[in-house]
Amino acid sequence: MIKVMYGKKGIGKTKFLVDTANNFASNSTGDVIFIDYNDQLLYNLKHEVRFINASEFPIKTSSDFTGFICGLIAQDYDIKYIFIDGLTNIIKDSDDSSLEKFFNVIREFSTKYNIEFFISMSGESENMPHFIKEFVA
Repeated sequence: MIKVMYGKKGIGKTKFLVDTANNFASNSTGDVIFIDYNDQLLYNLKHEVRFINASEFPIKTSSDFTGFICGLIAQDYDIKYIFIDGLTNIIKDSDDSSLEKFFNVIREFSTKYNIEFFISMSGESENMPHFIKEFVA
């Protein structure tokens, strides 16, 4: 399952991700991963949530990020939830084509490894890429 929180900055997308990650960390038997592009949210998350600052790694493209997620999954078979805050702040080549490829890959990961993805993206609703609409929460 993939859920995307899409909309303007300041509408509560990040707060929703943090609250949901904390809730799952308290009530789930699987591991919870939270990926962000800076350390700002580190202390908002419960210690059971594995926080990753993506800017500490050489992630520039959607392919880089896909490989990064592959490494996470390969290292930890107990991952149940992956939260990604500000996807287009992490992936620098965030054109529609590369994002669509990224979403196709994580859809496969979600199905194959039974991982739920929660992703926030900023943008105007009328400019939302067509392939994201099916995932909008």
